[in-house]
Amino acid sequence: MKYRGDKGNDFQDWQIKKLKDVCEIIGGGTPETNKAEYWNGSIQWFTPTEIKSNFVSKSERTISELGLKNSSAKLLPKGTILLTTRATIGEASITLEECTTNQGFQSLIVNENCNNIFLFNWLKANKYELEKRANGSTFTEISKSEIEKIEINVPSIKEQAKIANCLLSIDTKIDIEVDLLRKLEVQKKYLLADLFI
Repeated sequence: MKYRGDKGNDFQDWQIKKLKDVCEIIGGGTPETNKAEYWNGSIQWFTPTEIKSNFVSKSERTISELGLKNSSAKLLPKGTILLTTRATIGEASITLEECTTNQGFQSLIVNENCNNIFLFNWLKANKYELEKRANGSTFTEISKSEIEKIEINVPSIKEQAKIANCLLSIDTKIDIEVDLLRKLEVQKKYLLADLFI
């Protein structure tokens, strides 16, 4: 599918780049769990089991400024792609606010020539690129250096934005339909309960 500019003109050709050329890749960390002062602060701290939707904002556990300072966890900006890289490889979410992660992630902060929603969707469509580079005996893991080497075919930033907006509108429609389906299932449950009393 080929997108065109606002005036109907063709965008420039796509270019093959390595992931390290379109984003900064940052690992996570865990503060010492036996130090209460490192936990229950104001900083979101995600684990891979929490990556279940396209966007995340609130984590199950939080860390403190002291916990951040005394661990390898890094503060990630809003819009970062959180990418799971241990055991379960290739699950991804975009963070809606600043956060940190544990070491089960390599998070991607896109540069100005890359659209985070475009890259997020590319990662989801090309999960096998991550899985085939993973290794390990106890559990599989993909390293930062392996992720950096992955090649991606990238259009101009304007074409990325058009693609991202199209995919985002489809995802929004899916979310609305899923929510409607849940409501109908609840309605049916109550109706059945009333009918067969």
